[in-house]
Amino acid sequence: MKLYVVCLAFLHILYCQRTKDPYPELTGPVIDPSVYLPLEVKSKLETMLLEAEKATTNQVVVFITKKLNEDTIEKEAIAVFEKWKLGQKDKDNGILFLLAPNERKVRIEVGYGLESVLTDLVAKRIIDEIVIPNIKSGNPSLAMLNGTRAILEHLHSGSPNLTNQNCPNSFSDTNGDLHPDTIPFLQREIKSLKSVDFYFCILPLDTQFGVEAATNKLYLHRQKSSSNTKSIVFVTSPNSDYLGSIVTSPEFNWSLSQNKIRTIFRNRYQERHSGDFTNFTYRAFLDMLDHIKHNQKFELEKGTGIFDPYGALETFSFTRTNETIQKLENKYKVGIQILLLDTKYDLSDEAKNFHNLNFGKSPGITLLFSLNQKKIFVFTDEYSIIQGPDGNSPKTIINHTLNEMVNSAIASDFKSADIDWMSIRSAEGIDSYLNHLQDQKSLVESRVTEATIKSGSNEYKMAEAHFIFNLIFALMFFVTWVGLASGEGILFFYGLFYIIGQIVRGKLLLIPDSPNLYQMILLFASAILSYLFVTFFRKIGWANKVSTSTQDFFTPSSSSSGSNSGSSYRSSSSSYSGGGGRSGGGGASGSW
Repeated sequence: MKLYVVCLAFLHILYCQRTKDPYPELTGPVIDPSVYLPLEVKSKLETMLLEAEKATTNQVVVFITKKLNEDTIEKEAIAVFEKWKLGQKDKDNGILFLLAPNERKVRIEVGYGLESVLTDLVAKRIIDEIVIPNIKSGNPSLAMLNGTRAILEHLHSGSPNLTNQNCPNSFSDTNGDLHPDTIPFLQREIKSLKSVDFYFCILPLDTQFGVEAATNKLYLHRQKSSSNTKSIVFVTSPNSDYLGSIVTSPEFNWSLSQNKIRTIFRNRYQERHSGDFTNFTYRAFLDMLDHIKHNQKFELEKGTGIFDPYGALETFSFTRTNETIQKLENKYKVGIQILLLDTKYDLSDEAKNFHNLNFGKSPGITLLFSLNQKKIFVFTDEYSIIQGPDGNSPKTIINHTLNEMVNSAIASDFKSADIDWMSIRSAEGIDSYLNHLQDQKSLVESRVTEATIKSGSNEYKMAEAHFIFNLIFALMFFVTWVGLASGEGILFFYGLFYIIGQIVRGKLLLIPDSPNLYQMILLFASAILSYLFVTFFRKIGWANKVSTSTQDFFTPSSSSSGSNSGSSYRSSSSSYSGGGGRSGGGGASGSW
């Protein structure tokens, strides 16, 4: 009998072990089973999170797991979120900040109710700009503290109470952080800009994410309440060594890009060093006006390179574009000028006048960026030629084709009004066109219907494939580029293998008499190979790293009382629990 009881007990223990929930119970706002964080850091996080939950009812939980129980951290985050039911049932206002240090992964999972406040883009920025850099530098405590603080402040900045209390008027300094004469001075400075609706406010925020979120919120509110479409919202904070952000309507994007806005505040070293918040705000505001007004008088001087009298470009884009221009001028013996100006007349006439003034009858290319019209025009004339690779075959630059290639190169940046990358891409577009023009096999010559290949004393004629396959071949270059830029490995490898297959056929004379059959085989073979390669990269963990790197390259921010139905505030962590919220599937992930 005793043996029978022991066996039953053993089986019961074994069964319980097998069915044990892999996730711990929610006993507080910070769950750290492996004691990854020092106790004082964990205590500070708990205090911060509990106070924020009491004030807003938003439930943010930090979970540092020993290991991932799911295939991906995204699945893990959803499983934990649904188990703990973070946030209130009627608001779905929960957020899970999940860190898996052993797998080197991090995830911010956002509930349905907060997806419009803490967007995927903001979550990704918090991970990429705060969490991962601090972890990689050996400071995980700072990563979790600052990452959590950024999440909470972004949620706080979305509260209407914050802006209603601190920004009641168009120019507000409710806490008196500025010298009393500052706002009257600023209001006098904007009198000449009568058609622009300004909103100026000082907010007590601690992170750049919070300042940017509040600025965006004020801008959207201003757009709804004001019939004037030209709006500028300027926000600064005296906290955390001074912070600032500006949001403008699209009319000002070319003159005041996001890169330029960051520089306006980042370059205020002297004001920060001296602790002079009034000068920090005042001078940043005047810098912004200088970029918008374009009052500086200038005289266009003869020469090549970039002419940017209003300082629309950042240093990195100015330098990189100039380097490309110098390389092209030395290689092709043709002058190139890029002008960033306000224009008064027809853009084509202005570009022609600037071109003739600088180049006359010498070979040259003029790119005119009209800052006020938000347009770009490429101009060259009949005198603009380049020499062929043999030095004896001059080729004329076709203005229409050059214009198309430049506009194609800047298309994506044009949509986002990124003037810095438009400048860089436009120079690269010129490079691509001149390279094709000078190439021994021009774009037209490469599409001949029949290629003659000599081997020894025999001469073979390789039949050309059907027009449809030639079109597919041309499109594969675009597919490869899209795959690389977007981080989609299957697209990239598919286009790459197809292009390699075409080159191999020409070199090895594969199926010379049946080109269409070869193309069909190549289409299927490329698809299979691309799938195998992507699967292999995913298995060894390279896929996410490559995807993130390519996207970053091609591309470089309620009520104060709880509810009975939600998660309640408790001073004792043992009674802490979720309130029935759901995961929205939104958020962002990262790895290091």
